[in-house]
Parts: sequence; C-alpha cells; structure tokens
Amino acid sequence: MKNLFALLVGIVSIVSALHAQVPQIINYQGRVVVGAVNFNGTGQFKFALVNGDGSETFWSNDGTSIAGSEPASAVSIAVSKGLYSVLLGDTSLGASMTPIPASVFSNSDVRLRVWFNNGINGSQLLAPDQRIAAVGYAMIAGNVADGAITAAKLANGAVTAASIADGSIGAPQLGAGAAAANLNAGGQSGVGSGGVVLSTNPDATELINAGYVKLTGIESAERYRSLHNAPPGDRYTHTAVWTGSEMIVWGGVNSNGTYLNDGARYNPVFDLWTPISAKNAPSERAGHSGVSVAGIMIVWGGSNSATTFADGGYYNPASDEWTPIPVSPLMSARAYHTAVVSSANEVIIWGGIGPGNTPLNTGGRLYFTQWQAATSLAGAPVARYVHRAVWTGTEMIVWGGAETGSVFRNDGAHYNPTTNTWTPMTASPLASRYAHVMVWSGSQVLVWGGLGAAYYGDCASYAPGTKTWTLLSNADAPSPRFYSTAVWTGSDMIVFGGQGSANTPLNDGARYDPTTNAWTALPAADSPTGRYVHTAVWTGEEMIVWGGYGRLNTGVATLKDGARFKPAGGGSWTPLAAARGGATTVWTGNEVLIWGGGYGSIVYPGGLRLDMTTNTWRRISPDPAIAPRFGHTALWSGSEMIVWGGFDISYNPFTVYNYMNTGGRYNPASDTWTTTDSTNAPTARSSHTAVWTGSEMIVWGGYSTGNQFFGDGARYDPATDGWTPVPDDPAVSARLSHKAVWTGSEMLIWGGYGSAFAYAIAGARFDPVAGAWTAMSTTGAPAARTYFSAVWTGSEMLVWGGVVEVTFDYVNNGGRYNPASDTWTEIAPTPVVSRRGTHAAVWTGSEMIVWGGRSTAGGNSLGDGGRYDPTAGGGAGKWTAIPPSATIGPRSDSPGAVWTGTEMILHSPYSSERGSYADVFSYTPPKTLYLYLRP
Repeated sequence: MKNLFALLVGIVSIVSALHAQVPQIINYQGRVVVGAVNFNGTGQFKFALVNGDGSETFWSNDGTSIAGSEPASAVSIAVSKGLYSVLLGDTSLGASMTPIPASVFSNSDVRLRVWFNNGINGSQLLAPDQRIAAVGYAMIAGNVADGAITAAKLANGAVTAASIADGSIGAPQLGAGAAAANLNAGGQSGVGSGGVVLSTNPDATELINAGYVKLTGIESAERYRSLHNAPPGDRYTHTAVWTGSEMIVWGGVNSNGTYLNDGARYNPVFDLWTPISAKNAPSERAGHSGVSVAGIMIVWGGSNSATTFADGGYYNPASDEWTPIPVSPLMSARAYHTAVVSSANEVIIWGGIGPGNTPLNTGGRLYFTQWQAATSLAGAPVARYVHRAVWTGTEMIVWGGAETGSVFRNDGAHYNPTTNTWTPMTASPLASRYAHVMVWSGSQVLVWGGLGAAYYGDCASYAPGTKTWTLLSNADAPSPRFYSTAVWTGSDMIVFGGQGSANTPLNDGARYDPTTNAWTALPAADSPTGRYVHTAVWTGEEMIVWGGYGRLNTGVATLKDGARFKPAGGGSWTPLAAARGGATTVWTGNEVLIWGGGYGSIVYPGGLRLDMTTNTWRRISPDPAIAPRFGHTALWSGSEMIVWGGFDISYNPFTVYNYMNTGGRYNPASDTWTTTDSTNAPTARSSHTAVWTGSEMIVWGGYSTGNQFFGDGARYDPATDGWTPVPDDPAVSARLSHKAVWTGSEMLIWGGYGSAFAYAIAGARFDPVAGAWTAMSTTGAPAARTYFSAVWTGSEMLVWGGVVEVTFDYVNNGGRYNPASDTWTEIAPTPVVSRRGTHAAVWTGSEMIVWGGRSTAGGNSLGDGGRYDPTAGGGAGKWTAIPPSATIGPRSDSPGAVWTGTEMILHSPYSSERGSYADVFSYTPPKTLYLYLRP
C-alpha cells in the first residue's frame, strides 16, 4: 500500500435504541494515516460487508460491489487528526450510501472492507478486513417469533396507545410528574400551581380555561446569521495552498487597494467554499508566502502599505484555528520571498525585499511556529526578490529574480539544509528575468517565461546532479509573458495566464511534456478570463486557478473567480462556484436551491443546495442538456424545481444576449434534471414572471432581442410535459420586470416597464380555469413603478418601494390590492424604512419583510430593512425597522430571498461597496412569547 495505511478502530454501536424495527444503520469509527502523518481533511471512502475470505459481498455503500470488489461510488467523510466516523447504511449521506439489510447478519462471519482515497494516492484498499461482532447482529432482532417477548423484556415506551384499552389507565397508574413530562415531550410546558407557561398565542384560551392568567409578553431578539458558501472577495498577490483535500486562499489586495487577512477553503468534490476563521489570523498583507505542511497552511511575511512583516501564522483546517508565528531574531521582515517545504517538514524561506525596499539574501528554516536556524550567508546568491525556488527532495534550488527595479538575475544556487551550505548553479543560457515560472519534475528544474529586458516565452531545464542546462523547444509554447502560474502534474508542466505585452491579461496556456520535449495548447472552451498575479494549485487530478488581476467583461479588474482544469481526456475547464449575479433562489420545504447566474461574462452551470436541517451544502449537478443562464425564472412544484427562459452572454467583442425558451426540472431527491419540452413554449425571453398554481407553471411577459416586449405567455404542465398558450388580451399591456403572484385561483400581474420602456400602469388578473383576463381597478392604485417588490398575504397583494415614473425617484410607499373587492388601499410613506428599490421581500404569514436594495439609481447598497404588519394599527398597517447587521454587508440588485417558516434566507449577490458576493445569510425576526401564570 503506497505511503498509506489505516488503523481501524472498529464498530462501536447501533445508532439508536431498538424499537419495533431496528434501524438499518451501523456506526463505524476508524483512523487513517498517510505516510507517518494523521490525515486531516475530507477523504473519499468506500465500504463493503464481505464474508470471511472476502470472496462474497453481502452489502456495499452504493450496491455495486460484487465478490468483494471495490464499489463504484465513494462517500465523502471529514477526517480530523486521522479519526473519522460514519453511519454505514445512512441514506441521508446521499445516493452513494444504501441501507444495510438485516439479512446480512444471517451469515455467521461478516467483515467490513474499506477503501480510502486522500485525493493524491488514489483509492486504496485498507487491510485487514474487520470482523463485525455482536452489535451488528442486533439488526435481526426484529425477527423475533410472536409471543416470545415477556413483560420483563419490554423497553420503556415499547407499548403504544394502540395496545392500551381506552380508560384503562387512571391516576393511580401515573407516576409523579408523568403528565408534565408528557406535555414537555409534546413541546408544551406542564406546570403545577405557581408555575408559568410560555406561549406564542396572545389569547391562549385553553390555558385561561385551565386557570392560567396572562401576565406579559416577552420579545425574543432578532438575529442575522451567515450560512456560508462564500468564496473570498476579489484579490491578487494572495496565496493559495492545497492541503490534500481542499484549496485554501488567503490574504492579498482587493480592487479598492485594501490589504486583506481573510480567506476561504474550496472543496472541489462538492464545489463548495467555506470561510476560514479570522481569529488570531496574521494581519492584513500581500506578497507573503503560503505553503502546506501535512495539511496545515503556513503563512509568513509579506507587507502592506505601511509595514513589512516578520511574523505569520499556521492555520489548521480541521479545527478552523490559527496559531501565531511570532517575530524571531533569526528572520528579518520581508515580502516577495520564496518558501519551500523540505522533506523534514521545515519551511525554508529565502530572499525577498525588506523594509526600505532593500533586497535580501538571507533566510531561515521554520518548523511550524519555531525557527530552527538561519540560512548560511557563505556562498548565498546575490540578494533578490520575485525569484523562484523549488525543493528537489534533498535541496532547495533558487534561480532568477530582481536585484533592483531594473537589474535582473539569471543565476542561482543549491541550498542543502542538512549541511546549511550553498552551491552555485552553473551559468544559465536564459536571459536575466523575474516573475517567471519554475517547477521540479522529479529529475530536473523546468524554467519558463518571465520579464527582464523583454517579455520571455523560452524554456530550459536544469539537472542538479550534473549541473547542466538544456534549452527546450518553444514550438507551440504560450506567448511571452510574466506572472503566470505553473504546476507539475507528475508527467508534465501546465502553464496558465500571465501578463503579456501591452499590459494584456492572458487566458491561455499550454502543457509541456519533458519526455517528448513538446508543448500542447490548453483548450480555449470555458477557459477562465485573462489574469495575472493569480494562484494555481495541483490536486492530483486537476489544476485549480483562482483570483488575480485581469480582464472582466470589457475592462480590467481584480477577480474573484476561477476554474478547474482536468488534463484527462484531452483536457477540459470547469468554472468554480463563485459570486452568482442573476441566480434564482427556491425553497423546497427543507432546502434552499440556488441555480444559474454568473459573474461578468461567465455563466455558471449547476448550482448549490443548502439543507437547513443540518446546515450542510451540496452541489446541484449540472446537466449538459440544461444550458446555464441569467435572467430566468425558477419555482418549486412540490417535488421539483422548474427553471425556464433567460439568456447567456458572449462578448464578440460586443455584448450579445442569447435568449432562450428552454428549461428544465430538477429533482433534488435524485440530483437529476429533465428537460422541458419546447413545443408550443413561449418565445425566447427574459425578465418575465412565473407562478405555480398547484399543478401548472404560468409564464408571462418579458423581453427579448430588438426591444421586443411580450404580453403573452403559456401554461406548463409537468405531468404531460406540455404547454398551453395564455391568450393575449388588448387590455393587458406587454411588459418586463413586472411582478406576479398566485392567489390560489388567479395570477395577478402588476407594474414594470411597458413598450419602449414606458412604465406599465394597469395590472390584470388571469383565471386559468376560465382562460380569461380581467383588468384590475386603477382607482387608488400606487404610482406606476419598477424595481419594486410584491408579495401575496393570503387575501391581498402588497406592492412596495421601487422607482416611480413621475419623478424617477426611489420611494418607500405602496399599495394593497384586494381581488375580492377589486380595491386598492394605500401603504403610506414611512419614516421607519428609507426609500429603496431592487430590494428583497418575503411574506412570513403575518408580516412582509423588506431588506436591502438601493436608495438611488447607481447609489450605495442598503443593509437594513423593515417589517410591515397589515393588520396592525386598526388595519392601517404598521412598520417596524430592521437594523443593519454588524457582519452582513449591504446588498442590492434584487437579492434572492425565501421564507422558511422561521427565517428569511437571502442570497444577495451584489454590493456597491464590495461588488459581487456568493454568500448566503438569514434574518430571523423577533418573536413575542406570552407569559401565563397558574395562581
């Protein structure tokens, strides 16, 4: 077993107590070690229950194992300091885990077989198989013969109400406090005389009839909370490391010139980001070094606009904790140095630029938080920065760099940490340069690109054993550039990005194979946008590129996106989950589904799902048949998310919007998509609305190429996968960016832009049973507007905020429309909630919550909101302010929001202060609890 073994701790328990049917789940704990180091991170595990000699499979995690063979699918399990735990047979872990039949334990000798993949060495069988002892056989206890269990064998609670005759239990049979315990188990408070009960009911007649007296109401605090999946904000000159299971991005400078000390972890298995703790993290900086040692990220040095640093920290992803690396007399402050990890897990830091822009030729050896020794000055290379260094297995090799702003180097040296000595390299045939790329192939150093007297695109290899240089082929190599990234895959060097002549950020690259001395261009399809001073890591299967400074749309900007390049099969790119402007948010009843949208010119495939019960994220798998898009609609049918319409973007070099009339249905239970039939579907469009009637989706209105405004639509029945046109009506004007709600029997549409971008004034009601439209009354209706919100309360449509036509101002007023009486009631302007549009709004069952948005066109985003109770104030309605969060920044531009029954979930992608976000957070309104006392 290559560099990998496992100590299996054993099966410890059945998950829960035995009831009428034993759960088909077994709790298993184990330990894995890679080399001599406890594994940390997320591992890929496969399990099978086999017979004594492993020749027969009784069960496997995905049901594919035959005759003891390896299952096809793996289960992702978090491992901390080598230890992990898994519920074998727990289907909530996903499709890769099937239940364990009790019949497995009709066999006398059952053993657990485990395979493990740390993301580097591939899937490996752990030995030996572990025999299942008595605990697993408890699963067949459900097969006890009738009449064989006596009263002494019954567990507490085993006898249910169906087994007890009515009226057979009286007060003498009840233990002291039994009734109160039963009430507590049902979520109620059972108290005796003098006790109190808390209730959400302000008029709990059942308590009052039982002798309780209502004393007062107590209001719980409102709260915000982050639900994560946030990639780090835009940045360049940051660091990124690969831990064995995750990429960690940290530090750098953002588009505002702000130095950063935050970051996030990216898991490529689930395409998910997790913010990392900032507690005890090093101070804000860029130009620092970052390396991974045994799954720990070590950050050191760097600088900001005021300080050059001689401290750092190490971050343990298993515990999400930082440990500071203090300043030491062995190492002076510096930035833009190099750092390599030796075979002894020491970090060797050398060179860089110190305070006062002084180049350095000093260095040191760091073991986690302790400096071991300074590197010798005898024979050390000339002081330099923005050079490159690699570890060969026995030595660090340093080459190139800038001695000053205009003097560059083409020399270097070998450093042996065992003897603390330097040995010069032989003269290089390459010109002096800095910001080149350099990798170790296992036998030679490969150097390519960089900047000196010119932009360079040449390549050479250096053999340390013979100290010989060899010029390599440039045929089909990337164009000259500097500040590229490069990784070694085990067989070739992959170069990507960089800055070319005329300050051009580049989005191409190539693979160099030293065996054939040949370059192969990377595919252009789905390549990330051009960039330089970005980062790239190698996972063992993929190169992950992230961040940097480069091209976004038609300009240049600091980036916060990336992509994964997989060389297998000719090579392909996949975008990373990132900030999703134009995405939709859907609530299923227990999960939030976020799908579509993109960032700049990039349209993202797939999406994300958040299980609110477990607060865990999973990926919505993409489907090639469901094109990624912006500006679509999405709704929940009760079992599926249905998406339809929208557009994608291309720059050729002019912006082209490709509108769609296609869609898809996503089933979260199977993580699969089904395309919607396009026969008789509405014309391709965006900025339309869609409502769910209980059996159909109704699509209406929208916009398309050539200033086409639509006043038509169609009804989609997922049971038949068929469309039925919604008839046109001259009284219902075409429009886009309007709002639509479903009342239970009708679709109401109101507001938006009409033809030629004039504001649409009148609204209308569509009855799908009659197939007919009815105009809404305009008497007392709010002023025509767009960028507003609308919710359905159960009896009224509430319209609020937005931009009005008359003055083109943002407003904080609205109206309530009652379809039963075809009347409007004013929602008067309020000083409690400021004017705004492009905000989020939900209906809680008793209140409308509005949050975020903009106060003026192009103005700053808002981070506060308000709650509107239409029944308060004698039916006039009442507003209550929602204060801003200390941690959740302002957001705008129609943030996606859903109501779960207890909290509002927001996926708010944009802020005027920070640009696009990809995090998800929630707001929970306060709740009044009423105190009842029994005298």
